[in-house]
Amino acid sequence: MISLNQTIQLDKSTTISMASEREEVSLWHQLKAWIHMSPEQKAVTKTPIVNCLVCLEENENLTPATPPENIANANPGIVLFCGHMMCKDCYDGWAEHLTNSGETVSCPKCRLDLVYTTKKESFEGCTHPAYAYPLPAASWQPDYIPPTKPEGGSIPNFCHPCRIESMNFLARQIRELREGGYDDFQVRNAILHSAAGALQLTDFEKQAAFPPNPDGSPYRPWVAPAPGNEENYLFVELREEVIREGYTWRGPAPSR
Repeated sequence: MISLNQTIQLDKSTTISMASEREEVSLWHQLKAWIHMSPEQKAVTKTPIVNCLVCLEENENLTPATPPENIANANPGIVLFCGHMMCKDCYDGWAEHLTNSGETVSCPKCRLDLVYTTKKESFEGCTHPAYAYPLPAASWQPDYIPPTKPEGGSIPNFCHPCRIESMNFLARQIRELREGGYDDFQVRNAILHSAAGALQLTDFEKQAAFPPNPDGSPYRPWVAPAPGNEENYLFVELREEVIREGYTWRGPAPSR
């Protein structure tokens, strides 16, 4: 018959054994779930380990779950929009190879496209690769990564540099129309209702350049930027919009 003291000792041994075991995970939301566990939950849960899905080296990727004795040899990792985690160097090399070959950047594991749009001639997005977030090395970091695809996340239509270029383009159009003798009312109509939608403005650009009424109606007289200040006017709108968005798969939001 096992005594009460023996039972307690057996339970302690089982707990210690389970906590010392490690279980391989490949998706960010799996690691994040462990990071957010309480110490009591972690004590009875297998500790996750992230191994690169590309190089399959013995050294793990550095995460908050990496034991202290393994930290020095762990590799920096990244999180992709699809949720897969791998070595930063491995992914960078893979993405560079695909780009140089004229192919769409995708995840080397699940082959999900990781670009803002796959349409090379599209006005609705750019074909640049989505941002890959550094895999956090400390437990206080994980909330900076936006929701991945398995968590219901989505990739925006433009990267940060392309949004800036798009706003540059819009500012040039406004300035050139003014220099051509258009008054501000005509400028607004020309930009919003150009022949066959030639400018192909995104909803964001329309709202940034021509903000609607507080009640949502689009008929408020346009408060035009001062002549010569078109770029500054639009970039203030762009910066504020990006800050409101916070962390997205475009990358970190700029500071004010």
